[in-house]
Amino acid sequence: MKRQIFKHILLFLITVISLDTFSQEIPVGSWRDHLRYTDAVSVTYGNNIVYCASSSALFTYNLADNSIQRLNLVNGLSDIGLSNLEYNNIAEKLVITYSNGNIDLMTKENIIINIPFVKNSNIIGDKSINNIYIKDNLAYLSTGFGIVVLDCLKNEIIDTYYIGINGEYIGVNAIAFDANNIYAASEEGVYFASKTSGNLADYNEWNIVPELGPKNYNQITFFSNRLFVSYDDPLWASDTIYYNDAGTWSKFLPNGLNITQLSVFENKLIVIENSSASSYDLDLNLVQQVYTYKGQFSLSPFDVIIKDNVFWIADNDRGLIKLTDNWNGEIIAPSGPNSSFSFLMDFVDGKLGMVSGAYGTFLYDTPNFWENNFWDETVPKSIYDKDNKKVRDFVAIAIDPSNKNHVYYGAWDQGLFEFNGNTKVDQFLAQNTPLDSTFFGTTRVSSLVFDSEQNLWALSSYSDSPLSVRTPNGDWYNYSFQGILTKDSYYTKTLVDANGWKWIADLRENGILVFDDNKTLQELSDDRFVYINSSNTNNANIFDANLPGARIYSMEIDLDGEIWIGSDEGVAVINNPNDVFSQNITASQIFVQEDGQTQILLESELVTSIAIDGANRKWFGTQSSGVFLMSEDGTEQISHFTTDNSPLFSNNIFDIKINGKTGEVFIATEKGLISYKGTATESNEDFDNVFVYPNPVKPDYTGVIAIRGLTKDTDVRITDISGNIVSQTISYGGQAIWDGNDLNGNRVQTGVYLVFNATKDGELKKAAKILFVN
Repeated sequence: MKRQIFKHILLFLITVISLDTFSQEIPVGSWRDHLRYTDAVSVTYGNNIVYCASSSALFTYNLADNSIQRLNLVNGLSDIGLSNLEYNNIAEKLVITYSNGNIDLMTKENIIINIPFVKNSNIIGDKSINNIYIKDNLAYLSTGFGIVVLDCLKNEIIDTYYIGINGEYIGVNAIAFDANNIYAASEEGVYFASKTSGNLADYNEWNIVPELGPKNYNQITFFSNRLFVSYDDPLWASDTIYYNDAGTWSKFLPNGLNITQLSVFENKLIVIENSSASSYDLDLNLVQQVYTYKGQFSLSPFDVIIKDNVFWIADNDRGLIKLTDNWNGEIIAPSGPNSSFSFLMDFVDGKLGMVSGAYGTFLYDTPNFWENNFWDETVPKSIYDKDNKKVRDFVAIAIDPSNKNHVYYGAWDQGLFEFNGNTKVDQFLAQNTPLDSTFFGTTRVSSLVFDSEQNLWALSSYSDSPLSVRTPNGDWYNYSFQGILTKDSYYTKTLVDANGWKWIADLRENGILVFDDNKTLQELSDDRFVYINSSNTNNANIFDANLPGARIYSMEIDLDGEIWIGSDEGVAVINNPNDVFSQNITASQIFVQEDGQTQILLESELVTSIAIDGANRKWFGTQSSGVFLMSEDGTEQISHFTTDNSPLFSNNIFDIKINGKTGEVFIATEKGLISYKGTATESNEDFDNVFVYPNPVKPDYTGVIAIRGLTKDTDVRITDISGNIVSQTISYGGQAIWDGNDLNGNRVQTGVYLVFNATKDGELKKAAKILFVN
């Protein structure tokens, strides 16, 4: 009885303990998505919930309490790259399809049932699912090869229709039913078959509607006893809607449209064209047209439903938009960046900056910022240069360490941009600064870094004088390295070491330039530089340091000052970088034991990124094999994350950055940004700020407990209130991990536990208390 009363008291204490900023952190060992939710592609309704899919994930909006829930690869979905949503009321399940043909069914309890039939099939060609049509307990899926029938009660595929001539694959865009027939709008015309056919899988049962001809029809629906189809003309704004009324085909609406949807809701025909959505009554009179959000911006509707005369719009720019008319509505979307393409990042004092361009890919997404567990949603949707042209391909970012709101962005063709918050301060080009230009006159700023004096160092690829620096006072200096760096070189990574020396990776020539300005930016005579590569030359400033591979893609400085290098043939480390100007250094590859064999670390991998955590462990991102976490010296593999064993969105890793204070590891991929809560944090000088999370440990919590604020390699001992040791461990950097079990592997009982840390002289110091409710 006393134990039960004590447990109730502890549960009461849990409810009254105030939440601090650490409560918003994710547990150690867990993942968090940072996907875009505003590029909505599909919307549907069921069970008093509006479901909205973006290209990467989906979210729900509960009409009862206005709550929003995110659903993605991290917390249940089977894939990424969503294409369509529809709700089956009979089965009470949401049908989710993906661009690669994958299918999920989600129950009202949010249980996901994966049906990878199309994705894993041997079909050669387009497996994309273009549309979902719900009829009774079935979902008819219009695919790139035909029609797939899914039984939502049995959770299985029950039939496939190949309706082309002689059973050939043809792309089906949408289907519809009338009283007698099933119709398929395809890229080769509109096909139909009798609903009473005993074998719709037989292509002989399908015939083309001759009046419409073998053209691409992208939409079809049955409304008010009429069949409506949309001809998708390859010319812009030239689509045509036809309808059949009692056997006669007629045009509906004038030409000059781009039709993306025909559907029926609440006895209204819905037509989406270009930037508007319109509803028509049974007599085909226009009821309402929405085309703007409160007059602030035009719509970009990809999908629309009507519920209780309210338009719910999957807007490809803003997310889910709820509109009663053009002037009354609201925007609904979870916090996220404005792009799911994450390329390169910078992290300063709790603030993560991310750019979403690439080298010559014509991506116009603007930079994004994450701080205090939220994405800044006030960043501009577009950035314009001095000629009022939209800026594309931001490939570099540097946050000012002395002022986190002061940020520089490098663009692949349009120079360097300075921002204060969301306000553009200036644009720097070869025409107004020493930044050098390419042969074509463009300024390609591909790498940025601040040094300890807040000088900004910028690299201009494909130029004769690639290295420039801007001081905090706005003064510019430029440096050229004739005979070493060529106009064909481009630069992907720049480091500044403890000496102030700049290490510059030259991707084209497979070398590293090391430059020392001798702390006199304006005085060139005392500068020195060397170029290290893997070949011998007669140039006194170039020497062979045994760099691996044919290309250098990444570099990072670890906590001991060593330089780690990632190439297209694995990893190497320079243990004595201070000797670089005496030309007495060698890049050593790491030997590891794998399956009883001695091998070179990641020898077959292209290593795109390197990050160092608080325990000096190495995180390696690769082009095709995900992320490797290695021990401090690189000889022991601690973890290997891929799309097969983790929620990682892609195995193609562009960049990795680590929040040293929390241990959260941010991983940029081509399909989006994701983060993982690592076990290591930065170490402290003392034990003055030790804390534990989660604390209290609630009964339903099964993860590990983190003890943070420790010195490096702290001996941590956990005791019960009587002083009996229940667990002992060593910290990773500034954080120790406890699984909540005692020395015998059993879950500890309800109570208060004490954390003792051993000082360097062996003295135990009580540092924290943990309230455990079991």
